[in-house]
Amino acid sequence: MRKRITYEIHGQIERNSYFRIGKALVRIDFTGGAINSTGVYPAQYSTDNPLFQRAIESSDAFRCGEIKRGRVEVYDDDKKAEASVAEAANKCDVVTEVTNMQQARAYLMAEPYNCPLSQLQNKNAIKSVAMANSVSFPNWL
Repeated sequence: MRKRITYEIHGQIERNSYFRIGKALVRIDFTGGAINSTGVYPAQYSTDNPLFQRAIESSDAFRCGEIKRGRVEVYDDDKKAEASVAEAANKCDVVTEVTNMQQARAYLMAEPYNCPLSQLQNKNAIKSVAMANSVSFPNWL
């Protein structure tokens, strides 16, 4: 069982912190924070490495409340995760004849997917729509 913990530093957009692990100093980058009209979003760092988690949680910044725990995700055995990934891969529609972006776009716009052109404007959008529809294009990178 593994835990993926997201640590947050409220009031800061990004910050580089050093933590001691044994005799070594490890630099951890807290990033992704924002201050805008919708609110203040803290700088974050996510890890599933128990060594880094222990180093952060034993630091003075964590003890005094400067760094706080955010989201905690618990994962079961790796074997179950690998089995679910393999099962999802078996259900995926593999299309080997698609070799470029135009062919991928045309394939997703046709039956049975009927995706609108507005959702397929760039490579990342096409890949995300393909993943959502369980379609794989192994010959197109």
